[in-house]
Amino acid sequence: MKHAAFPSIGSIAQKTILHCDPNIPLREVADLMAHKQVSSVVTQDADGWRIFSIEELLAHVHRGGSSDVSLNTFQLRRLDCLPASEKLLVVLEYMDNNGLHHVGVVDERGDLVGISTHSDILTSIDPAIFLDRKTVGEMVARHEPVMFTGDWILEDVMHHFCDMEDAIIVVDDGKPVGIVTTKDVFGLIFSGADVCKPLSALMTSPVITAHHGTTINESLLQLKHHRIKRTIVVDDNQQLVGVIPQSELISYAYGSWMNILKHHSSELQELVDMLEVKARRLELLAVTDVLTGLGNRRLLHKKMDEEIDRIGRYGAAGFSLVMIDIDHFKHINDTHGHMVGDLILKAVASEIDKAVRKTDAAVRWGGEEFTMLLSHTALDAAEVFAERLRIAIEQHVFVSDIRLTISLGVGEYAPGENEFELFQRIDRALYRAKLGGRNRVETDRRAIIKTTMPFMPVAPHNGGKTLQTM
Repeated sequence: MKHAAFPSIGSIAQKTILHCDPNIPLREVADLMAHKQVSSVVTQDADGWRIFSIEELLAHVHRGGSSDVSLNTFQLRRLDCLPASEKLLVVLEYMDNNGLHHVGVVDERGDLVGISTHSDILTSIDPAIFLDRKTVGEMVARHEPVMFTGDWILEDVMHHFCDMEDAIIVVDDGKPVGIVTTKDVFGLIFSGADVCKPLSALMTSPVITAHHGTTINESLLQLKHHRIKRTIVVDDNQQLVGVIPQSELISYAYGSWMNILKHHSSELQELVDMLEVKARRLELLAVTDVLTGLGNRRLLHKKMDEEIDRIGRYGAAGFSLVMIDIDHFKHINDTHGHMVGDLILKAVASEIDKAVRKTDAAVRWGGEEFTMLLSHTALDAAEVFAERLRIAIEQHVFVSDIRLTISLGVGEYAPGENEFELFQRIDRALYRAKLGGRNRVETDRRAIIKTTMPFMPVAPHNGGKTLQTM
């Protein structure tokens, strides 16, 4: 089987998902986690998936919280979800940028099919792709291990356990003789065990260690083989030198991948594919209005060039433009504030987006103005569409019970004219609509050029009656 340097998140995610009723007590949640050997549970509400992790469980215990409270007493974090096909490097970047420890994995239908953590990422790494030059001794200098002798009481050191990678190393004359991990503490607390026992009675022994001359390759193999989350490094005399968490090994691993890509064309192609996906996303952002989510002027010009080229090449049916201006929008901003004004713009954009077809282009032209290019649409059909949209906006109740109206200008592209001439005609129609009392549609018919192009029927927009035109 061909090795994939950048596997998809769906191929490595944990498929065991614990769906919990938010009303069950925390003790049952802990029992489920322990029984299924997972580090989190999920619930679902109207806004999506929520997650409750073992870290939050431990934090609750540290605060002296009761295990009898129900799960819904917590402010559960939203579970960010990514497609199962997303490449692992993209997922890591997303998790790092957003400070996430867990990410949900969804299929093409949007169903939750897995959860991925940093542990899953480590498990997915093939140590064979890493260089054998760097040793754990070179990496460990930046970490100060948490260590105690065996006579310390667990209850006195429990504040050191806040994360899944946390652990206490039990030493005897500087040599590691045992380890107590977050998972151990979790099991002890919810099994009702005595946390006043000394560490020597609770620790796991013997300790799996790595000599400071061990390579990263060998250390990764050790972690995978023993299913542990940290490398405990000792010197020639078996004295404890330090502890390297798996997250740092992950960071080094991906850094090494970048070097190996210089010599592996297949992996390089995967990276190129990922960059192309990112480029397409950036291209989409470049033609999108940030506030409303509609297109911007760049998108409209691009769409118009395509339409004019289509008409010139094939003598196809033309297109129409509809320009919109929200009536008295300045009064809304002055009365209710710009935050409400932005919500109004978003809501109007949403109504526009619902009205247009996939083949059309709807953009925010600027301020409170919007423009729509209606592909394969003659003037009369565009006029019907504009009137229907005018009525929909007039009847819509916006935030804070605000009602508003729009004025619209409509025109059809005349073969041979340039963009400036077309926009100028429709802008004048919009001006007439404003001058004529607002909340109306005005249509420009004066520059429509009769041609010998064959008639091609189009699917008109559904709508109500049209207004008289100038």
